[in-house]
Amino acid sequence: MKVRTIPVQPHCFHFGGFDIQMHRTHELLRRHGIDAQPLDFWSKDNDWDVLHLWGLGKGHQEVVRIAKAHGKKVVLSALLPYMNVETWLRHFASLAIGVRRSLLDILRHTDKLLVHNDLQVETAVRMFWVPREKVAIIPSILDPFFFSPQPERPFDDLRDYVACVGNIWPRKNQVRLAKAARQVKCPMMFIGNTMGGEESYTAEFEELVRTTPFFRWYKWVSFEDIRRVYFNAIGVALPSFTETQPGCAFEGSAMGKPLLLGDRPYAYQKYFRGAYLATATSVSSIANGLTEIRLRPESYTPSKTLMAECHPDLISLELKQIFESLVA
Repeated sequence: MKVRTIPVQPHCFHFGGFDIQMHRTHELLRRHGIDAQPLDFWSKDNDWDVLHLWGLGKGHQEVVRIAKAHGKKVVLSALLPYMNVETWLRHFASLAIGVRRSLLDILRHTDKLLVHNDLQVETAVRMFWVPREKVAIIPSILDPFFFSPQPERPFDDLRDYVACVGNIWPRKNQVRLAKAARQVKCPMMFIGNTMGGEESYTAEFEELVRTTPFFRWYKWVSFEDIRRVYFNAIGVALPSFTETQPGCAFEGSAMGKPLLLGDRPYAYQKYFRGAYLATATSVSSIANGLTEIRLRPESYTPSKTLMAECHPDLISLELKQIFESLVA
């Protein structure tokens, strides 16, 4: 079987956790002899079976129609919104101006929709009217290291710190997290690059780091170093306003670290049960959370049994079954 992949946007414009999942999916499919690779737009080779789209964006609409006209099966991996009043209002507004109708058209032509958890299944069925039998859950794929970590030497001279891994921008809320950590004198290890168009937010964050001796910030580290960061952390914090599948939270939880998240819809998926949920707009709430996860880490550590569902060995078998069922 041959699978060809198209992302919703070029990697040169944005590359994050969702894109990492795309490449890990290629690797897992190849384990089972499935030829999975990016679609070469300049090639005339039409000898492949399944088009795998990543991201629910209207830019996919025409290519889906063409693929179906050529007899290809279509799989779509999507990060769907979590249902609340705000997302319903946006949904209806989008329907009125036509944007959401393009997305519904893509989903109508999709043979299998892959989402990350049971909450997104509910969104797919209720908000996007996708038949339940067309939806499958593929959890975030984690590196095997996170399930059986070996002792790692400290990354730098900071000790007893809470780790926060993610690009620096308003929706991930690092400025409030830094203010909260400074308030309760909690050492913080921040890992994350800056984002274009967020210069004022970055400057505010950078000043907090510069003036706090127990903060560290690294824009980019190797995978080997990120393992050291997590292993030596006493907890993980990411009080984001908006997330779908925050890699930082999954990786820390798989390693048995206590977790602080924002009290927002993404935090209510089963994998994060037990995490401390702080009010994302409140520095004092986040500060209380940092104190709690340090004082009572066992009370705020998600289940490693549930996190085991994210092991690549298990997910590779699920992916194999899904793709093979489409061309049987």
